[in-house]
Amino acid sequence: MFIPDFLINQSKLVLTGILVSFISSLIFRITPTGFISAGKYRSKEAAIAIYIFAIIILGFFTPIIYEISGLIVINIPIISIAGFIILCSNFIINQSVPTWKHTSLKTLLIYFISITLIILGFLLI
Repeated sequence: MFIPDFLINQSKLVLTGILVSFISSLIFRITPTGFISAGKYRSKEAAIAIYIFAIIILGFFTPIIYEISGLIVINIPIISIAGFIILCSNFIINQSVPTWKHTSLKTLLIYFISITLIILGFLLI
């Protein structure tokens, strides 16, 4: 296996992991005070059901997400992919920490930089 093939395969795995994390952060959030899904705190029974449901659904969709990640890595500039990874990571982290807001100055700056990288990647083609 050549080094470029190795890097493409690893990039597909990393992007798949980030996309699955992003999707799971939309489904539920675990905080020190409880389990939140659809904006509401859930009971233990509901939390377990939602968590298992999310695992099963994401497990079925992970191969599809992996193939989509492969298409992204091959067809989209690396600068745009880096911007997308930063954007998703920023979103996931802000979703995970209840006291962090998506509208804080630092968060908005990170969103701006990531969107700039996404656009810049396509402009430099």
